[in-house]
Amino acid sequence: MKILTLIINLLFLSFSMGCAMVHTYSDYYGKVIDTETKEPLEGAAVLAVYYTKQPGPGGEVTHYADAQETLTDKNGEFKIPSNTVTTFRPLQYFDSYAYFTIFKPEYGCYPYHKVVKPMFVPNGTLPKNQYVIIELPRLKTRAERIDSTHCSPDSYIPYLKAKKFIDLINRENKSLGLGIEKYE
Repeated sequence: MKILTLIINLLFLSFSMGCAMVHTYSDYYGKVIDTETKEPLEGAAVLAVYYTKQPGPGGEVTHYADAQETLTDKNGEFKIPSNTVTTFRPLQYFDSYAYFTIFKPEYGCYPYHKVVKPMFVPNGTLPKNQYVIIELPRLKTRAERIDSTHCSPDSYIPYLKAKKFIDLINRENKSLGLGIEKYE
């Protein structure tokens, strides 16, 4: 019986190892500035999320694969280093783009706020290995700020992968007298 269990485990391992998918995403870097003043925005959260896609009868289904985040420095600059993502998902392929959300309390959120510029195609992406400047508009009313807090990361992204981003959302919610985001 132990030999049969060992053989089954070895077969399972040999088949599952063949299902590993690996993709390396490029570096992403740039600067976040205030739309009006053109001054750098220190402490903005930059969240990159990587996905796999699975073809299906109703169209493609997107699945979370990994995420990275950083905060902008005193010059408003950020760098998301290249990332090699490994997953065990047969019949899926990696989306070739990383999708970004950039947030700073009291500012419009990239890519969700209508005045953020520039906007890249597909929406929410940044060009690979190219320095970009993202302009975030300062929000002037409480209603605008409340609307901007809806750019929270999707609930399937592990808390530790988006901690800085979530902390900023919670700080903004608290300053607006709203509840804080709940993450496990």
